[in-house]
Amino acid sequence: MAPVGPAFLVLLGALSPQDPGLDPRPYQPFFRKSCSDCHLEGMAKGGLDLAQVPTDLRDAEALRRWVRIYDRVRLGEMPPPKKEQPPAGERDAFLKALGGSLTRADLARRKVVLRRLNRTEYENSVRDLFGIHVDVRDLLPEDASLHGFDSMGEALAASAELIQAYLQAADVVLDAAYGPEKEPKKVSLRFPLSQDCKAHIGDLFRDTPDGVAMFGGYCPSAARSFSCKDEGSYRVRIHAKGFQSTQPVVMSVHAGDIVVQRRPFHLVGHYDLPTDRMSIIEFTDHFARYDTFIPKPFGTSGGNKDYPGPGIVVGDIEVEGPLEPWPPPSRALVLGGADPLKGTLEDARQVLLKLLPRAFRRAVPPAAAGPYLALVKAELDAGRTYRDAVRVGLKGLLTSPLFLFRKEPAAAGTIDDFAIAVRLSYFLWSSMPDAALLEAAARGDLRTPAGVRAQADRLLKDPKVEAFTRNFTGQWLRLRDIDFTEPDKKLYPEFDELLKASMVAETLAYFDEILMGDRSLLEFIDSDWAMLNRRLAEHYGIPGVDGLTIHRVELPKDSPRGGVLTQGAVLKVTANGTNTSPVVRGVWVLDRILGTPAPPPPSGIPSVEPDIRGTTTLREQLAKHRSVPSCAGCHSKIDPPGFALETFDVIGGWRDRYRSLGAGDRVDKFVDAAHKVRVQYKLGPPVDATGELAGGTPFREIRDFKKLLLRDKDALAAALAGKLLAYALGRGMGFSDRAEIDRIVAAVKPGNYGFRSLILEIVQSPTFRAP
Repeated sequence: MAPVGPAFLVLLGALSPQDPGLDPRPYQPFFRKSCSDCHLEGMAKGGLDLAQVPTDLRDAEALRRWVRIYDRVRLGEMPPPKKEQPPAGERDAFLKALGGSLTRADLARRKVVLRRLNRTEYENSVRDLFGIHVDVRDLLPEDASLHGFDSMGEALAASAELIQAYLQAADVVLDAAYGPEKEPKKVSLRFPLSQDCKAHIGDLFRDTPDGVAMFGGYCPSAARSFSCKDEGSYRVRIHAKGFQSTQPVVMSVHAGDIVVQRRPFHLVGHYDLPTDRMSIIEFTDHFARYDTFIPKPFGTSGGNKDYPGPGIVVGDIEVEGPLEPWPPPSRALVLGGADPLKGTLEDARQVLLKLLPRAFRRAVPPAAAGPYLALVKAELDAGRTYRDAVRVGLKGLLTSPLFLFRKEPAAAGTIDDFAIAVRLSYFLWSSMPDAALLEAAARGDLRTPAGVRAQADRLLKDPKVEAFTRNFTGQWLRLRDIDFTEPDKKLYPEFDELLKASMVAETLAYFDEILMGDRSLLEFIDSDWAMLNRRLAEHYGIPGVDGLTIHRVELPKDSPRGGVLTQGAVLKVTANGTNTSPVVRGVWVLDRILGTPAPPPPSGIPSVEPDIRGTTTLREQLAKHRSVPSCAGCHSKIDPPGFALETFDVIGGWRDRYRSLGAGDRVDKFVDAAHKVRVQYKLGPPVDATGELAGGTPFREIRDFKKLLLRDKDALAAALAGKLLAYALGRGMGFSDRAEIDRIVAAVKPGNYGFRSLILEIVQSPTFRAP
């Protein structure tokens, strides 16, 4: 054991018990015996020199570094296993003392932040407040993300730009709430698509007794006989069948404004068409003015009207709508049933008194209507109509801080019942509480864990919980980034719109299956089942799966699939458009799955880029990268998960060799077999998915790696619990939250870590109710 150097003693002696950082006295024996060989007197293995670590824990970086020291000792990584180990009692005493300091420092740094509704929450809230369909999310500035979520209070700042956007959004909301002045003309159409094709594009498609036959490639088959004149929901029925094929043929439908393109087209869906009969494809979609829809074949080769290959036949099309009642119920809500021209100030008072408790999400005294009623009165005094005057008052309500921000009064260390109701509803619905939840808060039902559990259980059974699946999963697993990159068409010609849509649908359905069935959260790591359709199953090489509807499929024995790590959507968002990076995927696993985000890389260290020419592998480049001492410590944790996932390519397909556009072997495969168009990529070096965990445990590939992850079930559960709490509370989890997270995990462990049980345990916890 090397002697303790004077610099280390100076460091310890400089701290006093009154220092706002660490009290060194409990740590001195432990540091002297266990740390001085490697982290003192100019020795900084793993980039850690104890003499240089700041001790003022009011600084976020100092606190992070000391938490890192604590964790490495707790996990037995320091001292290294090959070094002399301190007695268990000394290690425990060290952890207890340091843990106490870190807990106090974390609590002292915590800020109570008034949380603003993010864009999604705002849109959902005005929808539920008035009972309307309205698209205002894109009118608001994009929300910043922190700790992986856009619900973090610290990141949801206000600005002059944002206030202007809220004023604009309020006008759009109130337009929808008031509805059109005149009753929309109901549409009930039935027309053959062939008449639109002939009238607008000429003799491009083939006539058949059942309708017009069309094939892949350029396919301008918009239903022009319907162009939406009055915004609303419309029901569409398309009579169609597959053509010149022994297998079902896929039809895609997109909707939007094909003439002026005021809005981007959106995908309505993909549909299997049998070839032996005409079938009816029915959907309901929201159409804005001038919108229509385009049915066309998907995944078939292009050709002229005499093309002998697969296509589709589209016959008659039926359209009916708008389906909404008129006048809309929301009009009576905002006008109170009064005459739009002759209503009185008292009528406006009754409207506001009914809306304010719902808009502000709590009981409010009658006097709370005063500021908004004053706006109405000023407009009426100026000679405005009642309708216009009330609109001004409602616009004030929609731009009020009491609506835009989530007020959370607290006493005795607990937020009040209405604030608990709001936390519950925005956690599980991304929207405001419904009447039943507000009534439960008013009765005091939410003052007990059992009362909170009962309401959370009810919310989880409501269809609006779909927002939790989409918003939490979209951010936790980064599904929202599915369009961030586009796979290179030369390297990945098989990637298409149906595959992408199926990937996202798979992960959302998988999350729902675990949530609704209270299945073990460990199945997020591995399972013997998956949620697939035919397109995904073909991509994954799993036989016997039919249809385009996502459904549960038992996986073949020893399949590498099962769990979110091997799902196409996750594998795509953790790769760029050309190749994969073990570093990117490793960082993702550490953060999203293990809850141990990697620290930022040292300054001045260049990143490692994949070589798509096929001359070197990224593993070879990383070996050189890890030779840099300041990089080796972190990469020993980052790289193994990434290496384990190397057998999956950019679009989640299994691979034994890398694809390249340069060196490599030619591939005897066609992009378009009908036209004998070969793939352009070649097969480069073989994939090496072996690795070794930081502790020295080896693995061969992803199946081994998943088993290693499942050795520490408590850690996996704690990581997911931390993500759920951060999403629910709008703040990052700190060291002081660890004890409660551990208690939550212990509570769900006897039930095999049921995921729904975990959520119910979280909402009952003191942390969920704390300011």
